[in-house]
Parts: sequence; structure tokens; C-alpha cells
Amino acid sequence: MADYQLAKYATVDDVAVDMQQAIDPGSPHGKQVQYWLDKAERKIRSRVPMLDQWAGEDALYKATINDVLVSAVERKALNPEGLRSVMTQVDDANVQQTIDSTRSVGEISILDEEWAQLLRIDSGSMNSVQARMDPCFVPLPSYPYCY
Repeated sequence: MADYQLAKYATVDDVAVDMQQAIDPGSPHGKQVQYWLDKAERKIRSRVPMLDQWAGEDALYKATINDVLVSAVERKALNPEGLRSVMTQVDDANVQQTIDSTRSVGEISILDEEWAQLLRIDSGSMNSVQARMDPCFVPLPSYPYCY
């Protein structure tokens, strides 16, 4: 088997439930999905070194990791070749479909909004300054002008 760490926060069954498909973890397709999960988690770990600590402290964060991993693998599974459009011609009819750009990469990708969740970035306060009161505020004595 592989000598790298398997995905800790999502399983093949999680992907199967989200895709509404039966995926046997021992089948070639199940092994491929497991590899994609491992790859996605390695990608996340490379940018979030505190992943295990944060997941251990916060169950909601752990669920967010699962959501991101499953979504990344689902995008790859639904369009493994990275096609951007498909045209089918039958007799006199043409059917053309354009695939969503988030699914047309053909690689395991974590979206910007998913990175914001994983890196715990509050997008509402990124470009603003929030003043906070000093908890140890001691008023200075007031002296008359020109003292």
C-alpha cells in the first residue's frame, strides 16, 4: 500500500453519500477516490500546519475540513478529464453543454472560499480597522493649560 498518511478527516463513504453513489472502497474507483482524498488533505496540510490542533479543539472546524475534502474530490470525480464543454451530435440534433468552471480544472482544487474557511479568515473585516477599548485604561490627571 502507500507509505504516506491516509486522509484523516474524510472517507470514501463520505464522498459516496455526497455523490449519491455506491462506491466500494476496495474497488479501483474506491481506491482512486481514496487517493484523491489523500491528495486533497496533503494540499490542505501544506497551507494549514495547525490543522490537527484546530480540528482537535473545534468539532465544527473538523466538520468543515470534511466538507472541503468531500467537495474537492466530488469536483474531480464529476469531471476527471477537466472538460470545459461537451457537444453531442445525434442525427440532426446538436446538444452542447458547458461545464461549470469550478469543475473544469481536472485537478484536485480547493476554492478560495474554502481556503478562507480553513485558514479562519473573516472576510468581513479584511479591509477594515476595528478599534478596541483598552481593558487597562487609566485616565491621566488633567492639568490646567500651560501648567
